[in-house]
Amino acid sequence: MTGILSDIQVIELTHGASGSFCAKLLADQGADTIKVEPPGWGDTARHEPPFVNGTPDFDGSSTFLAFNTNKKGVTLDVTQTEGRKLFLSLLQSADVMIESSPPGTLNKLALGYDVLAVNNPKLILASLTYFGQNGPKSSYNGNDLVSQATGGYLHAVTGSADKPPMGTTLQQMELTSARNGAIAIMTALFKRKETGTGLHIDISQQEAAVSTPSGLIHPYTFTGRNPRRGGSDGNVMDGMHLPTKDGEVTLTTAGTGGRPMEAWADFLQEPRLTDPKFATRQSRLENWEELHDLVAPRLSEWNNLDLMQETMSLGLVIGLVQSPKQVVESPHLEERGYFVEIEHETASRLKYPGSGFLMDGINTMANRLAAPTLGQHNVEIFTGKLGISLDELAVLRASHVI
Repeated sequence: MTGILSDIQVIELTHGASGSFCAKLLADQGADTIKVEPPGWGDTARHEPPFVNGTPDFDGSSTFLAFNTNKKGVTLDVTQTEGRKLFLSLLQSADVMIESSPPGTLNKLALGYDVLAVNNPKLILASLTYFGQNGPKSSYNGNDLVSQATGGYLHAVTGSADKPPMGTTLQQMELTSARNGAIAIMTALFKRKETGTGLHIDISQQEAAVSTPSGLIHPYTFTGRNPRRGGSDGNVMDGMHLPTKDGEVTLTTAGTGGRPMEAWADFLQEPRLTDPKFATRQSRLENWEELHDLVAPRLSEWNNLDLMQETMSLGLVIGLVQSPKQVVESPHLEERGYFVEIEHETASRLKYPGSGFLMDGINTMANRLAAPTLGQHNVEIFTGKLGISLDELAVLRASHVI
């Protein structure tokens, strides 16, 4: 299948996970994506462990390898006059630019949206920042945890009610803002078909946190109730992780036809679960320790996969807690062709998650290029695309412009 976005050109000038992942989402669908990095040092992600070969290596950071598939890479110092000129030349034929500098940075470099729009009126600029381009906090720095905290996520969602807030790991708000950015870019591309001109997309990571959990803002704005974290505390049947022989599972009352305790009593062969004291969610919470002592011993008799197969075959719903190894080796994902393997110049052959959807049964992760080594495509882009001679390229390299 030809890449869905193969006619779209993207220039990425970012320094964090949100910008890199936003560009990756487009690149994986075929967008012709060029990642611009500072000469000599590159994207900060290149220096983040763990490293594939065990030692620090510009081209071996697992973080960088994960966030930069299907991109071409060049080095360019846009703070220098010649670097800015080359950058503007790259943008003249681009459809999208993705950047993650603090608000005002591009203006100081004479690369603000007003300049970019004159250079290429069709350009869509997507700016991903922590608090957006304007507002009292727009100049503040941040990180994923700050976004979770200021977005209300820590107060209401993660952790237990009787303990301090607990943040999630794995850059959840960075990735959410990246997805918001990709959706906004696709919307802007449709809008451009009507107007013929580009626009500036302002993506706030704090707002990504606010928009994420449906149970966070809606209860307060609709009822005035201020939700608190700890929704799984004592919730044996809908949220608590319970041990099996070889792992953990989470039970749910879904798929029980409105008779959750009768259904689970039948399956677990534990008639005491039908006691009226367990009939409602509230009563189950009030008697959760007793309920736990009835359910936990029954589950401990099962292996994870056997339990999942038996319960799901009856229409019951459980959450099987799988390790990354089990996920990667999942026969179900294998049959669906979800994972793709990509050969890297120095990091050997690596397995990557797909796009998360199929089209006509096909995994649409296009091109399947490994993350670029630092400056890997300098000659190809600067000579082939911009017409710079090799001698001129050598001068630019000596001047640390590239």
